[in-house]
Amino acid sequence: MLPSEESLIIKNISLNDYEEDGSCKAIFLGENLKVFGGIPKEVVDIKIITRFDDYLVCVVDKVLKPSEDRIKAKCQYYLSCTGCQFQHIKYEEQLFIKRKFVIDELSNVKSFSEEKLDHVIGSNNQYGYRNHARFSVSKSNKFKGNIGFINRWNRKLINISKCEIMSTKINSILLKLENKLSGYSQFSIRVGINTDSYLIQPKITDLENIETGQEYYHEKINNINQKISSPSFFQVNTAQAENLGKIVKKSLDLKGDEVVIDAFSGVGTFAVLLSKYVKKIYGIESSYSSINDAFYNSKSIKNIEFIHSEVENISTDSFKENIDVVILDPSRKGVHDTALEWIKKLLPNQIIYVSCELKTLKRDLNKLTNNYSIRKVIPVDMFPHTKHVECIVSLNKIN
Repeated sequence: MLPSEESLIIKNISLNDYEEDGSCKAIFLGENLKVFGGIPKEVVDIKIITRFDDYLVCVVDKVLKPSEDRIKAKCQYYLSCTGCQFQHIKYEEQLFIKRKFVIDELSNVKSFSEEKLDHVIGSNNQYGYRNHARFSVSKSNKFKGNIGFINRWNRKLINISKCEIMSTKINSILLKLENKLSGYSQFSIRVGINTDSYLIQPKITDLENIETGQEYYHEKINNINQKISSPSFFQVNTAQAENLGKIVKKSLDLKGDEVVIDAFSGVGTFAVLLSKYVKKIYGIESSYSSINDAFYNSKSIKNIEFIHSEVENISTDSFKENIDVVILDPSRKGVHDTALEWIKKLLPNQIIYVSCELKTLKRDLNKLTNNYSIRKVIPVDMFPHTKHVECIVSLNKIN
């Protein structure tokens, strides 16, 4: 235990490889350090933030020997708000780091090889890309009404006036709400990137200059109108969500007579996009809000059938036809074992797995690759300047 750990400055620390959370490994007097804001092989002075499990969580205070990949972070709140981990790194290097994260996690998965892994598809917009933000509001007497984000490590609210990765539409709304939300604890803003639509929840009283409390907003994805309700999931990077749809379609080699299951179908984005290229699509979604949006978004399409259910509660008897393709796009917790079992019993020729969490992707691929072979892994940078990476994995049935 170091004396007076919090805010202690430690000088001349050499940084080692990245951890999966975006920090760099380091050691000081036998203590394991997580250092945010660093790059491997740099020499830095660091400030201790807190102790977490068997680590001291630190941030770079001063760079003594900088990497050639280091740049000046754009955001004035960087490393304080903890939402971003890589703003101090050139974008090309960020993509290289994320590709290495994929290799490190999937290296032992059957039929995976680096030759099957594409380079990470970067985001054209590295700033201003997020269409959704959830803000906290301070209730303390001293800072009452301050708007910002909660620091992951010390749980303090960081008061902000602008988030660099948020859409300019969100930041302009944020300015209108400053110092007007005393009594509230949280609120969210969602905006259309390709439309003028937006929503703010919850409904905020005594505001004259902006409407709040909308139940849904509208977005266009690949020129297709989508209704998205407040509780419904939708990708936070609209431009990259459009890319996801195009990549999934291209990965399928569709001939027009396929029957497809879109598991975890959300508001129907994939199903609507693919409907004109296949014979039939079944969409499965557990969220009441999302499936109602999906019904609305597909109301003029005759070959989509949505099923309101948890994916693991479905059985092979739910489908009248032979299934050719299954698309899996689960949350970070991955796919339930029961769902993987009924999917394997259907014996689709191809499975497309879209994942935002490498650990659960690895777990589920280890179960699928007894019957399926990995054809291609395509990483997509949905979240520039953060540790996160999205992966599209195409699997073919082993004959």
